[in-house]
Amino acid sequence: MKKTIFILILLCMLGAGTYYFRDLIFPGRGNILKIVVNTEVTDISPYSLNLDNITRIQNIYEGLVAFDRNLKIVPALAVGWGNLSDTRWEFRLREGVKFHDGSLLTAQDVVDSFDRAKNSGNIQIAGYIDNIETILTSENNRIIVVTKTPDPLLLSKLTKLFILKENNVGTGPYLLDEWIAGKRFSLKAFSDYWGRQPAFKRAHYEVITNRADRKKAFANGDIDLLVGLTEDQAMELPREQIITSYGLEVNFLMFRLNDPLFEDRNTREAILTLIDPEKIEEIGNRFVRSNNQFIAQGVYGYNQNIPVYDYRPEKEARSLFGKRLERLSFDYLPTYSTLAQYLVSQLKLAGFSVNDNALEPSVLMDRISRNESQLFLVGWRAEDGDAGGFFDAFIHSEGPFNNGRYKNDEIDRLIEESRAEMDPKKRLVLLQEINALITQDLIGIPLFETSRLFALKKGIKWEPRLDGQVLASEISR
Repeated sequence: MKKTIFILILLCMLGAGTYYFRDLIFPGRGNILKIVVNTEVTDISPYSLNLDNITRIQNIYEGLVAFDRNLKIVPALAVGWGNLSDTRWEFRLREGVKFHDGSLLTAQDVVDSFDRAKNSGNIQIAGYIDNIETILTSENNRIIVVTKTPDPLLLSKLTKLFILKENNVGTGPYLLDEWIAGKRFSLKAFSDYWGRQPAFKRAHYEVITNRADRKKAFANGDIDLLVGLTEDQAMELPREQIITSYGLEVNFLMFRLNDPLFEDRNTREAILTLIDPEKIEEIGNRFVRSNNQFIAQGVYGYNQNIPVYDYRPEKEARSLFGKRLERLSFDYLPTYSTLAQYLVSQLKLAGFSVNDNALEPSVLMDRISRNESQLFLVGWRAEDGDAGGFFDAFIHSEGPFNNGRYKNDEIDRLIEESRAEMDPKKRLVLLQEINALITQDLIGIPLFETSRLFALKKGIKWEPRLDGQVLASEISR
């Protein structure tokens, strides 16, 4: 499955929108939910699956299964499923589901939705359905999904295959009321929805990028949920109304292991001694938390048995190279300049002459993919809540972002085995073993988990999701 490797890069761009508007107050807006974001929805098709779009369109469309807020698979348009074999899955559809046009859901609608997605030419949806050979109708309102190879992540992928009629008619708790590009995305509740009715009859996702306007509107009570806060913005708002949510992303340093400098494990260990986890959290204004592995705590494959690194200032590898300055090139995104300054200062203590490069996302990604980055700081977001994507991309010897061509035959074997293991418990053991082995090999240094920051109006009830989506149907009074 194709993945967007550097979700960090996308998150760093959230503040880059150029639109805002000033109709901030809805006098007597009653049963209207107002969610303010800082990025516009660029596409409302069911195949536009970046976070900014899907957090809005998933109010309209549904798949056979869905993620709950903790990324557990739950029933949606299918109420039951099971494996007939490693490549054949059977799903039983929910009875009585209506589309927004009033027609009833049938097994043929699922087949038609798959065919339209397959023929859409959209690269985002292709990454989720490429391994599906076909979908067949069966008796008693059931369907059979046939995959090309065993696919332990099929259910996760099916959360992104929305079932719909032609002209993008969905089955979700809301239907589209109005879309003004760059400004407003408005929804109204679907009265014949099969599930629980939303608490709000109407919901507006509105784009406000101006910092002062966002602060004023929230202070005046004109915003129910404020999304996409920066750390600086969060510090300006009442702390008791700020929600900090840790999700699926870990930021880390990675070595080019075939570089003569980093082939020596002693050098890598020396760099580890220079980094104070407490200082990392301080730089992040306590809105980040340190992590000792490349997998975030909410991700399948996280290994709770990996020991926490015991940082001690007296063990810092100061003057590692004595008076001989060792040249080192360090690449990172401009957004992390403050953190980079700290890391550079620590590296200099050890005797490195650091050439630090703040690079734009595309440039950094290109340097890493071509194995040109000696030491780099990036983030990985496990979009499907599974560690397998990180291992495929960064750890396997053929991984596209395996900078320095790290190779461990045992780890390669375990990664390949995990790709086809259909038993969830056995697969979890494999992922956690891989996680422990790469930690022992010290291929890089995990630094921290990134948080998402929200501001919630008093009297509004909402809990953030691990995947970062903000769904109007999950917000209540």
